[in-house]
Amino acid sequence: MLLSACLRRCARLLYWIPVTIVIMVVMWSYYAYVVPFCWILLSSSTQKVVFLCLFHVCFVMFSWSFWKTLSTPPSSPSVEFQLSSSDSLLYEQERGDMEKSPILLEISQKLSVHTRTAAGAIRFCHHCQLIKPDRCHHCSVCQMCVLKMDHHCPWLNNCIGFSNYKFFLLFLLYSLLYCLLIVATVTPTFIQLWLGKQFDSCVKLHVLFLTLVSAMFAVTLCFLLFFHIWLLASNKTTLEWLSVPFFVDGPASEAFDVGVRANLSQVFGKNKSLWPFPVFSSQGDGQSFPLRWQMSSYSPSVMNGNGHRAMEGSVVSPEGVSVTIAVDD
Repeated sequence: MLLSACLRRCARLLYWIPVTIVIMVVMWSYYAYVVPFCWILLSSSTQKVVFLCLFHVCFVMFSWSFWKTLSTPPSSPSVEFQLSSSDSLLYEQERGDMEKSPILLEISQKLSVHTRTAAGAIRFCHHCQLIKPDRCHHCSVCQMCVLKMDHHCPWLNNCIGFSNYKFFLLFLLYSLLYCLLIVATVTPTFIQLWLGKQFDSCVKLHVLFLTLVSAMFAVTLCFLLFFHIWLLASNKTTLEWLSVPFFVDGPASEAFDVGVRANLSQVFGKNKSLWPFPVFSSQGDGQSFPLRWQMSSYSPSVMNGNGHRAMEGSVVSPEGVSVTIAVDD
C-alpha cells in the first residue's frame, strides 16, 4: 500500500517534467531576446525601444494565458449526476449489464440525458459513480470526469475542457504571436551573421538558436492553432473529432454545431471586449449544450460524408433551442 502511494507520487512528479521544460525554454528565449539581441547586438535605440515594447506585450499575454491554462482546474459534473447511496446500492446489487441498464435509464430520466454509448447504453463512470453529462469524459491522468473534455495536455499537465478551453486557445494564439515576433525581428540580424559567418561568440549563438527554435515552434503552433480554430468553428472537441457522439437514433457528428457565431459565443462569451484576455467568459454550465436540430423536426436517417447517420433539422440559436444533455463513450 505504501509502495503504490509512493509510485503515484513519483508519477505526479514526472508529469511536471514537460511543464518544466516549457518554462525553461520560455525563460531562455526571454533572456536571449532581451539581452544578447536587443541590448548587445542592436545599435539603434529606436529599434531597441520598439522591439522591447512589442516583445513584452506578447510575453505578458502569453505568460498570462499559459498560467491560466495551467492553473485552472478542470470542471467536474455537479452532484445531481452522482448516484445517491440508495441508487448506488441498487445498481451494485445487479450483476449483469442487462439488469443494470434499466436502473441507469430510470435515473437518467431526471437528468434529461438523451445520448448513449455506441452500444446504446447510458454512459456511466464506474470510477466516479456518476452518469456522464453531455460531452463529459473521464480522464485517467486526472482521475476525474471532466466537463466538455477536449484532451489532456502533457505540456500543461492539465485537462483542457469547459473551464479552460478559452485560455488554451489564447495560449496557442499568443504563443504563435510570440514566436512570429521573434522570427520577424531577429531574422535580419540572423541573416547578417549567417552571411558573414560571424557566429564566433556566445551572444551570437544565442541569436542563432533563438531564430531556429522560434521558427520551429511557430510552424508547429500554426498547425495546432488552425486545427483548434476549425474545431471551435464547428463546435467539436478533439475527442468528438476522433469519436463521433452517439444519440438514441445513432451517431451525429455535427450535433453541437449551431452556427459559427453561436459556437464562438459558447467559448468566448457575448462580451467581445473580453475575448482577447484569459478571463473566464464562456457561456453555460458545461453540462448542457444547444443542439443543432429542434426535437420536433428531427430526422435521424440521413447519412453524412463520413458514413455516419446525421441529424437533419433546422439550425436554431442557443436561446431558442431546447437544451439537452448528450453522452458518449
